[in-house]
Amino acid sequence: MNNFSQELAQDLLRIFSQFKRSSGQQPFTKLGIKPSEFLLLHMLIEHCGDPSLGMSVTEISDKLEITLSGVTHTINSLEKSGFIERLADPNDRRIVLVRATDKSSKIIKQLYAERVQFIEGLVTFLGESDSKEFIRLFSKALDYFKESRKK
Repeated sequence: MNNFSQELAQDLLRIFSQFKRSSGQQPFTKLGIKPSEFLLLHMLIEHCGDPSLGMSVTEISDKLEITLSGVTHTINSLEKSGFIERLADPNDRRIVLVRATDKSSKIIKQLYAERVQFIEGLVTFLGESDSKEFIRLFSKALDYFKESRKK
């Protein structure tokens, strides 16, 4: 790696770090929920075939592309807070299903609305052209990260 590439890599690391710290964490902390918990709850509420049945831990892990232990840790925290509940699969009692509670549905709607408002502010700040370019470059970077993870 040449000096120019190293400088760019360091600049990107710095920007990613600053972006992560400043990209709208306040709504989460204000409502007492972590971003990882929001992602799991949002996925359960929006992408579960039958919300009354829930999803297995393995399904959640696959959809979120995180380890089973990471999912279990997040589920434990959400269960303690009353945002999810565990129940046995009616077809196979060895499988534990996880479903969102009414409490989580309310907080997810509120958080999602705040996140959309926050991103709309970014779009207004950047303008249409820069917003589209940002989306294009960010999507390309995400493709790279996904490919790198497979290696």
